[in-house]
Amino acid sequence: MIRIQMKQQIGWLSAILLLTACGNGKESTAPAAEPLAVTQVVGIGKVIPQGGVVELAAPASGIVEERFFNAGDKVAAGDLILVLEKNEETLSLQESEAGIATQQLQVESARLALEQERIALDDLRRRHGDARELLTVGAVTGEEVRRLQNDLDQGAEQLKKVENDYRLQQSRLREMQTARAARENDLSQRSFRAPSGGTLLTLTSRVGEAVTMHQPYGRIAPGRPLMVTAEIDELFADRLEVGQRCTIHLPGDSNVAATGRITHLSPDLKRKSLFSDSGSDLEDRRIREIEVSLDEVPRTLFIESKVECRVDLN
Repeated sequence: MIRIQMKQQIGWLSAILLLTACGNGKESTAPAAEPLAVTQVVGIGKVIPQGGVVELAAPASGIVEERFFNAGDKVAAGDLILVLEKNEETLSLQESEAGIATQQLQVESARLALEQERIALDDLRRRHGDARELLTVGAVTGEEVRRLQNDLDQGAEQLKKVENDYRLQQSRLREMQTARAARENDLSQRSFRAPSGGTLLTLTSRVGEAVTMHQPYGRIAPGRPLMVTAEIDELFADRLEVGQRCTIHLPGDSNVAATGRITHLSPDLKRKSLFSDSGSDLEDRRIREIEVSLDEVPRTLFIESKVECRVDLN
């Protein structure tokens, strides 16, 4: 009897536990709360002049002889920044100019010879014409007319030769002038000039140091208004629009440093650039580049300052 009562109590306990479990299961199937809509997205960017920073590439190789500016200096378009040693180029140009001077004398000599041949041929034509008229009245013999005709033919051939020599001397002069222009260009390439006005951000080459052709020797920020270029994660790429308002913040600072609006969107997705300082970022992650025109540029923002760009999504 006692065993029967224990079995009944165990059965009742099992039923109560089962009902409790079923109740808990019903509570777990309640719908989850919907995620909040994203109204703002943050991208990492930097401050640059409109049009970007210009890399200064060396137009020639050599040793720096003179340096006229330092990093941070203002320059105007065409200002001389560096000069390389140019002894060889100077001597080469002087030799070229000396050769041209000599060739110009050759051309002038050929021109005078050509004029003399033309005068002589005109005289032969006149004499030949006179002889033919005199032949009709018997004043000269046919042999004299034939002799003058032969002289006239030879004179015409000689004139062609002198004309060809004159053209040849002129051609040589043009070739030498072209060579001189090339040497002048080589000499001018020894002087590095600013391609535009602005501020020199860096100037790495010093007097006595070597530079290599096409290698960068400095960077210049053109004197144009500052803007912000930033990278927005591809997840929000389709929600970006020209004209959207943005706030600019210094890294880790909640205070607004500047305001602006999007003026340009890249048409494609790109790899993350050097804006990212972390080497652990996934390389297959893509971003969309934006350009932001600033309403005002505060004194706290400098060229190439790293900033946070917060875009208000529509």
